[in-house]
Amino acid sequence: MSAPSHLMARDLLDLPSDYSAPRTNVENLLATIWSDIFEIDTIGIDDDFFDLGGDSVKATRISAEIDKELGIQFKSGQIVERPTIREIAEILEDSAKRELPSHMLPLRTGGDRVPLFIVHGAAGFLFPSAKYMSAFHDDQPVYGFQVPGFDGQMEPLERVEDIADQYLEAVLAVEPDGPWHLAGMCSGGWITFEMARKLKAMGKPLGRIIIIDPYIERGRMRDQFEKRRRAYARGPVSIIGSALSRLKLAKFRYTHRRKVFKATGHWISETNDHALDIPEVRDWILAQRRGTTTSEGGTETYANENELAKHKTDGAILASEKLKRAFHRYTTEASIDDHVDIIASEFLSRKLKNPHHPVRLAMPNHNVIVAGKRHLDTVSTSTSLNSEIMQRLMDEPTSVQAAR
Repeated sequence: MSAPSHLMARDLLDLPSDYSAPRTNVENLLATIWSDIFEIDTIGIDDDFFDLGGDSVKATRISAEIDKELGIQFKSGQIVERPTIREIAEILEDSAKRELPSHMLPLRTGGDRVPLFIVHGAAGFLFPSAKYMSAFHDDQPVYGFQVPGFDGQMEPLERVEDIADQYLEAVLAVEPDGPWHLAGMCSGGWITFEMARKLKAMGKPLGRIIIIDPYIERGRMRDQFEKRRRAYARGPVSIIGSALSRLKLAKFRYTHRRKVFKATGHWISETNDHALDIPEVRDWILAQRRGTTTSEGGTETYANENELAKHKTDGAILASEKLKRAFHRYTTEASIDDHVDIIASEFLSRKLKNPHHPVRLAMPNHNVIVAGKRHLDTVSTSTSLNSEIMQRLMDEPTSVQAAR
């Protein structure tokens, strides 16, 4: 940044601290930034921001320059607790040393707004387009997640609760004190639900909880849902509908087992917990998944083929398959009383009218916002349909934001 042509001499100021020269590159950079913003020729690392005449405007300018020059998010409000260059440099150097886990994507790190953390869907990958990101304010921090183990840096996890723990560690590394906005795509909404439950148990302040077209994978949760529906079925129409649902499920399971049997000689469903333990079945599953990126409800093609190739290694496919099994095994009897915003397709909004739907039981205090006809329309990251709604919701103050 260019320095003003006339700077005030430090000797003309009655500062309580003696001059201490910068010692590191970060301190030197901060001293230059402060000198230009305060228009003072020499600022020491122990000079107090408020003694120099600092205010919220100058704090915001300093925050913006730090982000621009170092690419590190520094909240202007932190200056209240750390008002010297020495203290701020310690924060920035710690932040530079603290590497985020590879399964976290820093999509946008600048700005002082409450950060948003978006959990992927059943495929385990999140590739937001430029159009998707354009719906967020320039100063809205946004982070995403990829399924743990997709890059071989850790073993894939097999429980939704364990994945939620991993993601919370990353969230707390970015912002230890909160609040945070949490969002979850499709089946990933259940990871988000578990994250919200754990943060509540820790007594942490939550911002918005946003679930985008939550899906119930075929498995324990759906089986329990179907049992509840059958138990409360009334009248011939309900009874016939329940019977048809059971018949459809039996046909689905038979078809999948038959497909695997024809290919491998093993009578087992590819979603079975033990399917990946059988070498022939595992190789067949990897071969089926290789070369295509399956998203919830269909096949999604990404414009950036290099990114796609990067993530479609056998390790990435295996991590994605284990994630699907985690969703298959997952169920919960817990609930949260926090307000939850559900961005739902027209199809799901009709399903949510059922009082026994797992989403209604787990998140009873919810508001449904209908967006898109089909599931893939609603969860898409190539349009700004759901990101526009999320930003609008985050712009509306919550109780924790008002107190922030």
